[in-house]
Amino acid sequence: MLTAETTPICPACHGALAGTAPRCEACCITYMSLDGLPILMAGADPAAVDLRTTGGALPTYDCAHMGIPAIDAALARGDRILELGAGLDVHDSPTVVKTDAFVYDGAQLDLVADAHALPFADASFDFVFSLAVFEHLHSPWIAAGEIARVLRPGGAAYTLCAFLQPLHGYPDHYFNATESGLARLFAGPFAVESAGPSPHCPHRESLVPLDRMREMAVAVRDDRSAGLRTRMRAWRLDRSLARAAHELFQIADDAIQRPAGHAAWRRIAPAVEVYAVRR
Repeated sequence: MLTAETTPICPACHGALAGTAPRCEACCITYMSLDGLPILMAGADPAAVDLRTTGGALPTYDCAHMGIPAIDAALARGDRILELGAGLDVHDSPTVVKTDAFVYDGAQLDLVADAHALPFADASFDFVFSLAVFEHLHSPWIAAGEIARVLRPGGAAYTLCAFLQPLHGYPDHYFNATESGLARLFAGPFAVESAGPSPHCPHRESLVPLDRMREMAVAVRDDRSAGLRTRMRAWRLDRSLARAAHELFQIADDAIQRPAGHAAWRRIAPAVEVYAVRR
């Protein structure tokens, strides 16, 4: 929810906005809206932002019920919180400002914004977080700088980003990150307190590459122009991968609790996360 402390500003020049169709008093840009929801991105086309019928299904979630300690602690403190890429987060705390670059069916956003040019004044927030957003940003280093700008000194940021995940999402999938790469994005204005594989990304994401391999095998299995021996090999591969995916899903939690299993999982984890404090 927007408050006096988090009143939006012009993302282009950081001037003040006025009017129901927000207009910047400094650079004279007038921003569009979508059914009353401000689109604070210069030159944005509401039709391109509106994915309520074309964006596919997103999972509904409540950021307070995900078991992520950094988010839980910020909510408990009553921090002024900014969520980037809120999607279908149904959390309704008045301390959380929810933004996304697109509007999906069922979204409960405060405004539409681009993480590369946030429409908020310097030091507006105590905590900023994003979940599975940074891989979809064309210039995530700019977004990290914007997070630093809108955080007060001593404020914190938590980011979860894809590591070993196949292409996915809209409008594109630009960058996966290693734990060291994600930490590097937040170096400089931040003190990085932790970076590593994230336990908050479902294990099923680790199985997606196996599913894609199965699709490759099925393509050969079902191609009658292929030789019989090749098709049989593809059939066996499909069955083996299906069994492997099933068994891995069953033991994954146990495996990552063991040092050797955790070391192996760290190299193939579907996501990495970073927690950093603004200097």
